Amino acid sequence: MPESIAKPLPHSLEAERSLLGAALLDSGALLKIIPVLQDSDFFLMQHRVIYCAMRELAAESKPIDITLLMEHLSAIGKLDAAGGVAYIGQLADGLPRVTNVEHYAGIVKARAKSRELIAFSARLESRAYDVAESPDSCAEESIADLLRIISHQSHSIHCRSWRDVAKSAVDQLISAKMNPEKAARMFFGLKALDDMTSGLRRKELCLVVAPTSNGKTLLASQLAVSASTMNFRVLYFSAEMPAEQLALREITYRAGVKFYFAQRPELLTTEELARLSEAGKDPLAIRIVDQDVTPSRIWAVSEAAKRTAGLDLVIVDYDQLVIEAGMDPKADDDSIFRHQRNFVLAAKRMAERLDVCFVLLSQLRKVSANVARGAHPRLDDIWGDSSVRNTPHLILWLVREFFQQEMDIDFERKAKVYVLKARNGRTGVVNLDFDPERVRFFDVPELETVHVP
Repeated sequence: MPESIAKPLPHSLEAERSLLGAALLDSGALLKIIPVLQDSDFFLMQHRVIYCAMRELAAESKPIDITLLMEHLSAIGKLDAAGGVAYIGQLADGLPRVTNVEHYAGIVKARAKSRELIAFSARLESRAYDVAESPDSCAEESIADLLRIISHQSHSIHCRSWRDVAKSAVDQLISAKMNPEKAARMFFGLKALDDMTSGLRRKELCLVVAPTSNGKTLLASQLAVSASTMNFRVLYFSAEMPAEQLALREITYRAGVKFYFAQRPELLTTEELARLSEAGKDPLAIRIVDQDVTPSRIWAVSEAAKRTAGLDLVIVDYDQLVIEAGMDPKADDDSIFRHQRNFVLAAKRMAERLDVCFVLLSQLRKVSANVARGAHPRLDDIWGDSSVRNTPHLILWLVREFFQQEMDIDFERKAKVYVLKARNGRTGVVNLDFDPERVRFFDVPELETVHVP
């Protein structure tokens, strides 16, 4: 080949078309693609536009088919940029059902990385010719750039001096002081608990553990509502409870109707139904996924939501149902632990990458006899892989004393949150009041807080 003729950049239009066609044939295929590929990984501009539109539909939990895709592209004025009706219509023509989309996604990703390396080599050559730049600086920053490409990070890796780091830390404090909305934290709406934790932060993983029926879902839903009222955008994955049940708890509380009556609609008065209807109209920035909640779906929908509608808080309820979804029911504990470790580490990475707070609810499968009788729980009492205890930034253990005291009615309203781990706050115990009629946690008067060394 003559040197004057440039080599074509690495790409595979066949693999790209196969992925987009597979997503049109099976919406579930897109959920496997989104965590792997960015828009820029596609070589053909039309494919980038189509893929972006598919992700936007996924973020709204809408099915992916040719009709809806074309309508969406037309609505946002990008139908022509996507190749037009004729091009989109033939994407799935003659395409067999693709079962291994991860393989095709890997091909597209590899070609994209090759193009990045080619661009890197061009930048390096240009910098090397620049006599105004020192060779050492050129080499150091180019190595950091190369490591970024290898590690899939969006920014270069630099070795930073203490002085630069200290200045950056102080600058962040000044920025937070001047722009408090950017450093805003998410709160449960429970003063004692919020005071002890100082609120939940972006880029953090929070674990809430509790025995069954002790109220972890209720505590998480109160957090979701509280965050929403502060204009944070919330994505709630409910693997156990239908979305309507989650909403009904909040609606009955706002309407001043006892939750028990909402479970027995024949007992509701016309006036109570009117109040419930009105309370249901309150806009909350909460979106709920309550079907097919698997790890891949969580990663895919969260990624899509962040890039389209924006996202601040992700809540997953609860880990065991999500992690074991699709697993062999006969799997041994070691297999469960491996999946658990992978999920927790992936959740932490996602929180950091998407700049969101990730709250994971965990149902305790085993509780020691002493803790079951009311002893102070410890981190080692949390069953599972060590990553469950070591990875989160904040660990809360919730318990209702009602169940510790053999369902003695005198303890029905008593609840506690043990703050077992807090990298950026205090540990200790917070007492809460549980209202069984309104199904709500409240602060208790004359709160006693115990600090643990």
